[in-house]
Amino acid sequence: MANLSENASWPSGIYQIETTDPVVGGPDGISNVQAKQLANRTAWLKQKADELVEARGDEATLGDRLDLLQALSPEHQVAIIGAAQEALGLAGVLSREIDVIRNRVLAQGEVVLKNKHVISGMVLSKSGIRALDLSQSGTVGSGASRAWIDGLTITLADEANHVSVPTNETDEAVSYYAFLHDGPGGYGVGVAQEVPDDGLVLYRLDLPANDTAGDLSAVTLTDLRVVRPQSGWRVDAAPFVSVAFAEALPAADYGVALEVEGATNLAGVGALTAYDKARNGFKIKASGSADNIRIRWTLLNPRYQ
Repeated sequence: MANLSENASWPSGIYQIETTDPVVGGPDGISNVQAKQLANRTAWLKQKADELVEARGDEATLGDRLDLLQALSPEHQVAIIGAAQEALGLAGVLSREIDVIRNRVLAQGEVVLKNKHVISGMVLSKSGIRALDLSQSGTVGSGASRAWIDGLTITLADEANHVSVPTNETDEAVSYYAFLHDGPGGYGVGVAQEVPDDGLVLYRLDLPANDTAGDLSAVTLTDLRVVRPQSGWRVDAAPFVSVAFAEALPAADYGVALEVEGATNLAGVGALTAYDKARNGFKIKASGSADNIRIRWTLLNPRYQ
């Protein structure tokens, strides 16, 4: 892999990649113009920094060398201090520009778009012990719950004490999540402090401090299910995921390139669309039936300043 060539210069501006520019690499490719301009500025600043190191001479620090300026004329002192201040100021400017370019011009990230929902049931309720019952109606009987997950319709029969809930032996309240996923024994409900990428969140469990009781009387259950009754092959709402920027952009007139890096069924991803663009983020939706779609996004044509 070759490195970009660097020239110690200070370009007057940073090129803005337009939506009509083709994605072309190589030493003179349009995709590398911004990086080369920034590299040139960095090399130019490095040259100035080397001059400061040389000005330090044999002293341990630049401050020690500046102490020797007392022996120089006032005019020499002003000139040297002014040059040092200018170089340090340019270093600060470039550092801020690097942060802006990283968060705006070169902004990129990865998200997982989940295509999962409850069709019916998947109701969790407290049992008499430290466990949760699973049922279709809220009362364990002969019912069955159904959900769309991993591109499949999953059916689970009512079951008492379906999943256990850990205790909280700390002095602070903690939260767990109950989620449907494909575990070692097949599909079922799991409980953990983080929902895995392939999990369908069902409830949040809030445990108070020092909750070591043998039942769940002190635990608060919050229903987080997304319920969409099945209606043949028709999709009532396209699944989506939100993307948040590390730094707000000057405007929302940017483009987004989307690349699929994985899915449960690549052929079923369908069309990906970036929409609801705002200065602080946007959304991505998919038109297909695939689940667990791992998407890499890259900003295009953002306003630099």
